[in-house]
Amino acid sequence: MNVVYAITQFLAFDVAWFAAVAGGAAGWPWTGALPALLVVALHLVVSRRTAWPEAKLIVAITIFGVLLEAGLMAAGVIRYAGAAPGQILPPVWIWALWVGFATLPNASLGWIKGRWLLQVVFGLIFGPLAYWTGAKMGAASFPGSTGGSLFTIALVWALAFPTIMLLADRIAPQAPSPQPS
Repeated sequence: MNVVYAITQFLAFDVAWFAAVAGGAAGWPWTGALPALLVVALHLVVSRRTAWPEAKLIVAITIFGVLLEAGLMAAGVIRYAGAAPGQILPPVWIWALWVGFATLPNASLGWIKGRWLLQVVFGLIFGPLAYWTGAKMGAASFPGSTGGSLFTIALVWALAFPTIMLLADRIAPQAPSPQPS
């Protein structure tokens, strides 16, 4: 893995994450989702030798993530800007976050593969941190206790992050070789 590519890709995802969350908070969910789609397109171009397994992985992780978010919504753990009362699936900007995040396991997060304890710890810390940041930006709220919601999210992400990395190992086991054109 080219270190420059890994850092660039992670920063590109961060920009896409911010755009999606800001778009969701501002009521522009489709506009906020566009940078994540660009991140995916660039990732598939750069990893063209493994583009098909990577595309399958992106679809699998996106489905996993959307179902995870739907579960959190149904449990009353979180409410997203742009989601109507009783809406089962999360709004499009959440889908965009997952599509963009799905590019990371075999690229900039490839170094954490096989380190399941570190994956659990990262899930415990960075999962709730992302949700809390999104809520502070006005893209989400915690209907019940903020502490209780963040605790639940931490536990969910402690399991979700290793599951995502396992999906990467099963669906696209070889890390992409970035070959900038």
